[in-house]
Order: sequence, then structure tokens, then C-alpha cells
Amino acid sequence: MAKARKPANRKKVLKIVHISLVVFIVLNLIGAAVGTSISIAYPSLESYEDHIAYMKSSGMWGNFDSYDTEDYIVKGLDGYELRCTSVSSADTRGTGKYVIISHGHQNNHWGMVKFVDPYIELGFTCIIYDLRGHGKNERTACSMGGWEAQDLNFLIEDTFARFGDVALLGLQGESMGTSTSLNVLKYTDKVDFIVADCGFQSLKFMVHDMYNDMYLYPFGACADLGFRVLFGINDAEVSGIDALKDKGVPILFVHGADDNWIDVENSEAMYKEAQKYAYSELWLVPGAEHCDSREVAGKDAYRDHIANFLEKAGIEYMGLEDDQAA
Repeated sequence: MAKARKPANRKKVLKIVHISLVVFIVLNLIGAAVGTSISIAYPSLESYEDHIAYMKSSGMWGNFDSYDTEDYIVKGLDGYELRCTSVSSADTRGTGKYVIISHGHQNNHWGMVKFVDPYIELGFTCIIYDLRGHGKNERTACSMGGWEAQDLNFLIEDTFARFGDVALLGLQGESMGTSTSLNVLKYTDKVDFIVADCGFQSLKFMVHDMYNDMYLYPFGACADLGFRVLFGINDAEVSGIDALKDKGVPILFVHGADDNWIDVENSEAMYKEAQKYAYSELWLVPGAEHCDSREVAGKDAYRDHIANFLEKAGIEYMGLEDDQAA
């Protein structure tokens, strides 16, 4: 005769279910902490070839092949090597005007060719480079603007030493490159203006905003912990909005009105803060998504916005026509 099965203990079953649910939640939170921090610190990188092909197919390669270029290495924070390229023309050499262009996450310096024509036409020699952990630099963790800002400070110092005639130095950033360009204000007073395209106000705000949009509120705090424990990154300190405080540097904030990755409110908040310390502008580009403003607006509109901004900011500025006439 078969032995009768004992009826299941309801309390024991509920306890097992509760424990399983807690374990599931904890594992997901740990996954968020590890996964988010690793995917940001060690992103999948886009190749030189892919960016060159896109620049050419989209019409943003422009006159790049007609300019003079020089490749060189600059040692950044802790001796980390940054691959750099200066881009100039006969018209920009001798003007004393330089702009350092910092790319976004997963990108590399070839993706910044789209900004070269506008600045060359304004008389600037351009410096494009691979940020920490990107392009063909040595693979290492990136911090979305923290360590990169310290690297940029070394690049700024190198620019003054290498070229010897720097009279006007601007920074152009895009996304992570904007974070880098703003955070470098913590380390230098040699920047005359910044064009901050589609930036985020802090790494912490960006990550929390991403999870809050998905109603996963605790996951942002877990990502904070992941950055700190795994990489020693305090995401609250990677903060462009804090770096610009008390700095008298004019800033043109540019943001795609349809950006669905870094919300427009980031640039709006930074613009509101920047106005307290120096002349600043906010340009929202209709129809542009993330890192899309230069392409949607077009070369001429982007160039003219920079020129008008410089003039209104009271920065002594001459375009190529004025340079040649002087």
C-alpha cells in the first residue's frame, strides 16, 4: 500500500517563494551594478573604417582630404598615450586659433571629421584625438569624462607647447566629449570657449535617468556602486554642471531636440547654470537625435552658430575672409 504524501506546508511554500523572489531581485540588482558599469567603462568600440565610411557616405567628410594633417602622441594622465591628429590649412596656420575636438562614447577621432570643415572655415586649426580606452589607444577603462578631462588637460598643455602661437583655444565636445570638455575646467584656465554638443550634466544623472525612464529606480544606485567598487569611479564627481560653476568660460550648448538617449533637459540645466558665470547660448536643433545635430543642421548653419556665438560672447574672432584681408 502506497504511503500517503504529507500535505504541503503553506507557510513553507510561501517562505520558499519569498526567498526565491528576494534572490531574483538581488541577482538582478547585482547584474545592473556589474553590467552597467562594465558596458560603460569598457564599451564595444566602433572601428576607424566604419566611421570613415559613414563620414564619407553622409557627406560630412567634406574637404578633409585637402587639409594638412600631422599624427602624434600626447601622454595624458599617468603617462597614458593619446593618439592625436592636427588638421590645418594654409589659411589657418598663423591665426593662433585652435580647437580641440573630443568624441563620444564608442566613437573615435574619425567620427569628429564632421566638425573640421566648420572650424577650418572659421580659421581654426583642429586637433582630433582618440579618448582614453577608445580608437586605437591602449584598451583601458573610461570614466565618461573624469579621467578623460585630466587627459585633455595634458593635451591642452601640449597644444600650447607644440604650436607656440596659441592665442585663442576652444573646445568642441560631443556627448562624452562634452563631459570631458566641461570637466577639464577643474584643471585649467586656458580655455576661451566651449561648444558642448548633446552632453549630460553628470554620469550619475545620466545613469539614474536611464533607469528611471524604465521605472527601475533602485538600479541606478546599484550602478553607482558598480562604478565605485569595480573601477574606482565616483559617478557623481564626473559632473559637467558642477565643473562650470564659477568659471567665466562662454559656452554654446547644442542639443538635438529629438534626442532620445541624452534628454534635452541636461543641456537646458547646464545652460541655466552657465549663464550665471559667463555668456552662454542654447541651440536646440529640430529633428536631430543623439549626436545628430551637425548632420541635421548642416555645415553652414553649425559654423554660423559658432561664429555668431563667439561674436556675442565678446571673443576677439576673425573668420577666414577677415584673416586674409588683415
